[in-house]
Amino acid sequence: GEALPVLPALPVREADPLRRVGRLLSVARTALDAGEGVEEVLWRVWQASGLERRWVALSEAGGTLGAQADRDLDAVVALFDAAARYVDRLPGAGVAGFAEYLTDQQLPGDSLAARTPAGEAVGVLTAHAARGREWSVVVVPGVQEGSWPDLRRRGTLLGVERLVDTVAGVPSDPAISATAPLLAEERRLFLVAVSRARSELYVSAVRGEEQRPSRFLDELEDARAFEVRPLAQRSRPLVLAELVGELRRVVCDDAAPPARRRRAACQLARLARAGVAGAHPGSWYGLAPPSTDAPLRGPDEPVVVSPSTVETIATCPLRWLLERHGGSDEASLPSLTGSLVHRLVQLLAEGANDAEVDAELTRGWAAVDAGAPWFSRRELTRVRDMLATFRTWLQATRGELTQLAVERELAAEPVPGVRVRGRVDRLELDRSGRPVVVDVKTGRHPVSVADGQAHPQLAVYQLAAACGAFPELPSAGETVQPGGARLVYLAKPVARTGSATERLQDAPDAATLDGWRSTVADVAATATGPGFESRENDGCGRCPVRGACPLVDPGRQVTQ
Repeated sequence: GEALPVLPALPVREADPLRRVGRLLSVARTALDAGEGVEEVLWRVWQASGLERRWVALSEAGGTLGAQADRDLDAVVALFDAAARYVDRLPGAGVAGFAEYLTDQQLPGDSLAARTPAGEAVGVLTAHAARGREWSVVVVPGVQEGSWPDLRRRGTLLGVERLVDTVAGVPSDPAISATAPLLAEERRLFLVAVSRARSELYVSAVRGEEQRPSRFLDELEDARAFEVRPLAQRSRPLVLAELVGELRRVVCDDAAPPARRRRAACQLARLARAGVAGAHPGSWYGLAPPSTDAPLRGPDEPVVVSPSTVETIATCPLRWLLERHGGSDEASLPSLTGSLVHRLVQLLAEGANDAEVDAELTRGWAAVDAGAPWFSRRELTRVRDMLATFRTWLQATRGELTQLAVERELAAEPVPGVRVRGRVDRLELDRSGRPVVVDVKTGRHPVSVADGQAHPQLAVYQLAAACGAFPELPSAGETVQPGGARLVYLAKPVARTGSATERLQDAPDAATLDGWRSTVADVAATATGPGFESRENDGCGRCPVRGACPLVDPGRQVTQ
């Protein structure tokens, strides 16, 4: 079938299922065009889906996923049976009629009304539903802090209940605790639950690192007889995955008795021969050797870096590696918004009027999936505000800067064997005719003034300019002296003037340029690998690949 259109506004994990469904629809359309019947079309779609092999493997593995796979396979068999019956009754009917036939079927659903169990049975119900009823034996499990009592504030997001009290004339005294009524209500509910037993009452709780029994246990009369509450060791559940996990823990525990470790290894070998998932050490995480320890580039290959690469590697080499090789989401809303703003800023710089820019914004925003309509409207307003901020900045700086180029490509070789390539948002000339690189930012958090002076990306821009990256400069035939660089934050206007917040970097002298040459050489060596260091920095909280970073808790689960 035909290839599906690209879905740039969706992340890859959301766009891929849509593409797979589209391919299945294409298979069905091809079968229909060939004149095949309902059963043949259904069979072709089922074969193209590739679900049979996966569901059969899950079913054979057992466990919770295996039970779900069994149900899914049964549903597919029932669907084919329904198609066979439908074709037998209506031999000339098509796929559309079969789909309508399935849609029109009325399947009985679960009733919400209370039903009396037939014969001897166990009733499972909430404490509220137990009011007015009694049983010979009652079990109240999970009596934990956080559940008994649950002291989370009740009410709506907008506080409608407080508004109702105010309208009704109920006084609101801030000195009265809001937790006390909740605690009293939770205590009454607990007493209802434990008072339903005629002869035997069982109450259980769990004590662990993050769990502790409820304070209500101290209020039970029988609990006072225990200075220390009795603890029961949890028996192993009859789940194969739990058994495999326990055997693996014993085998990997150096403190366990050698005989016990040997027995666990023997049982794992038996399970591995039977094909149980996770039993064979070849499938355990962290035991396989690295696929390669070769660097990313050969010793004679030139290293190509961009100014943004220098900044990222200087901040955290591991983040650069992961983002460079698939860890970044170019379809995220900030990335799409930033690309759109840069395109519109370029139009403004090229002389487009406000109507043309607004029309381009409308067309571009139609392709952006910003989520809820109210959020999309807010983000669209924010983009328009950034454009207004850029216009103000552009007018305010024309007395000191002259536009030379917009979205200008650059290429230079400041260090032998290392090439710098990239693109500058704006190339300006100051009053002395020196090049000034302007980098437009759409982020909401400007760097500090000191960080702006030492900004690696701006420094590499200036280094490239000094190395002849811009031959159209008036002083291109001479030694180029950069005139500084600027970061312009459109999302952070200055309250007094409405212009963008700027972070300046002074023009470098010869010693400073030599220092940045050394930095570029070090970055090129780091980018070659094969080892990449993880460094803690101010951007760790917003890092898109922190789930694979060993410095934070989510990453430690992956890397250790």
